[in-house]
Amino acid sequence: MGRYQVAIIARPADWKPECPDDVPLELSGPVEVFAESDDLFEAVDRAIKHNESDEALHKKRWAVVIEPGVHGRQWPAARLCTPLTYKVTSIWWPEGWEPDTPLDVPNCVWQAQGKSGGEWPDYPRAEAAVRALNRQCLDRPGTLWYVVMAVENEAISQTVAYDPSGTETTTEVRRMHVIRPLEGGRGDCRNCPAHEFSCAKAEWTSMEQTVQATRSRVFGE
Repeated sequence: MGRYQVAIIARPADWKPECPDDVPLELSGPVEVFAESDDLFEAVDRAIKHNESDEALHKKRWAVVIEPGVHGRQWPAARLCTPLTYKVTSIWWPEGWEPDTPLDVPNCVWQAQGKSGGEWPDYPRAEAAVRALNRQCLDRPGTLWYVVMAVENEAISQTVAYDPSGTETTTEVRRMHVIRPLEGGRGDCRNCPAHEFSCAKAEWTSMEQTVQATRSRVFGE
């Protein structure tokens, strides 16, 4: 069984999706498992192709991507991965690494400290923002570089804790994927101290990471 599944559900009659991997608030199903894959983006592509087909519209069916065997909010036996959201975030510029294009992503991705912006653009806008920001970085080299990250819908895990003062603290672990655009490469690692390591030669289009997000509020607010 693949890590990700494309599940076919009933499409609500009056529902209008905002994007081809959108998910209705009311889920009916899953009706059937349409496809399986170990690669998230391959599964998302299969779901989008299904959702854009005339057959899906005629049969009033919709495809969503799930991770089976992991508890989710919508389904106890599966975690809902779509719709994907996108973030533009900064990473540390690796020592000795030199980009060839504004869309290059180093193999050793080190997420920068601090919070990224609050906007969640669609993928074309996120890629355009990264291109523009990194062009500035090429003109004025510094310590930061920018990448696009895809964030899966539901968290991998969530815990809620309460302390005697009445504060509620929610901690979520989320799965994110650093995206290397088709026009980008891995850059030049020849001047990196670890240029002989396997990481300098690896090829990938996305790299998975997990991040922990914590928020607190006074209970009852």
